[in-house]
Amino acid sequence: MLYRNVAVQIRTEFGDGRFSPGTLLPSENDFVEAFAVSRTTVRKALRALEEEGFIERRQGQGTFLKKGALTRRVSSGMDFLSHTSLSGVRPGTRLVSYRRRVRSIAEQTLFETAAADEVFELVRLRLLNGEACVLQTSVLPFTKLTELPRRQFESRSLYKIVEQEFGARVGRIREVLSCAIAPVEVREALGLDDPTAVFVSHRIAHDQDGHVIEVSRNYIRPDRYSFVQESSSAEVMA
Repeated sequence: MLYRNVAVQIRTEFGDGRFSPGTLLPSENDFVEAFAVSRTTVRKALRALEEEGFIERRQGQGTFLKKGALTRRVSSGMDFLSHTSLSGVRPGTRLVSYRRRVRSIAEQTLFETAAADEVFELVRLRLLNGEACVLQTSVLPFTKLTELPRRQFESRSLYKIVEQEFGARVGRIREVLSCAIAPVEVREALGLDDPTAVFVSHRIAHDQDGHVIEVSRNYIRPDRYSFVQESSSAEVMA
């Protein structure tokens, strides 16, 4: 049924870890416009998601995300080039594509203060000592990035570009790490022959005023990259 397809799309857009439980979701009208369906279909989809415990609808307040995967903070907040250079590994970047495109319904929520209806999407392959390690897709509200020479995105830190070109400095980063079977296009990009589990990192960068300035999805080869979480004794539960 159509409403089930809409429910799946909403779950996919908002259930991948980028949004915390308690996040206010778009209105029914926003979903109607985004998915080009009737209000009745949207209401059925939201009702189904509410019954499974994914969302919570509050009278007079709106619809809120209820269910989320267990998350742990793993990021040091460093960009790829800085982090790998300090680790003594030779980093590299290969530009796959960059373009302007229309914002998705989830991106409208994330980039709520952005004036434009378009975003800038950047896809890069990250290399460690010449070997493919990470397939990274970054989305930013700065559409004028398309005017920069493509070599900039292979030789410079994206955060440094954004700071120098638009005055937006990263103030806080939230990163959610999970595992998934790599899609075919990801396996091809990372040189994986068989269906393989990879790390999937969803990262959201905020500027010093709290506005979202970058959202990225990173498919990471587990045999080329590892994550370390350090905790004080007071934080450890046996």
